[in-house]
Amino acid sequence: MSSVPASAPTLTPGQHVIVRNVHVGILPATIEKADAASVTVALAVKDDRIERLVGHEIAVEITSGRGIHRYTGALSAQKAGSLTIALSGDVERIQRREFVRVAAHLDVTIRGIDEDVGGETTTLDLSCRGMRIADKFSLPLEIDVRIVLQMPDGPPLEALGRVVRVGSDEHQKGIRFDSVSRPDEDRLMRYIRDREVKALRASRG
Repeated sequence: MSSVPASAPTLTPGQHVIVRNVHVGILPATIEKADAASVTVALAVKDDRIERLVGHEIAVEITSGRGIHRYTGALSAQKAGSLTIALSGDVERIQRREFVRVAAHLDVTIRGIDEDVGGETTTLDLSCRGMRIADKFSLPLEIDVRIVLQMPDGPPLEALGRVVRVGSDEHQKGIRFDSVSRPDEDRLMRYIRDREVKALRASRG
């Protein structure tokens, strides 16, 4: 495998990844083993369409705090939901995922840093760059805020942000994240990716 960017995460057993192919879309999987030449993954749900893809281009995507890293290659073998992918050496960092927005109703506390405004409310949608909230407090635009977001797993996510726009009506506000720790960025991106995958599964019935 050719050299990869220093920021690219190493593929290791146990990591949760996405398998992507133009014909089947995205499929959740877990790495079973990996080396410089290939990676073997176990699909979360077996997909019979995979049998037709041996020899075809396929990619493995892994999420880190820096974005999505896509390892490209070709499907060399598959058996009972276990896929072996011969890697080509190409790794692409995809930053556009930071802007994917998913519907999410999570408890969040917003407090003005320099103004005594805010309180507890809920998010309406969420991305790695910010969130839209139900604004019960008439938050002024362009104020800086402290954010405590209750994540489904683990401790709350704490961040600094700024109120940057009015939503579809005056009772909604968009807040941009200005300061989030690297571990919390990673947690947020994983949550958004999981929501995206669940939405895709639901759309397929």
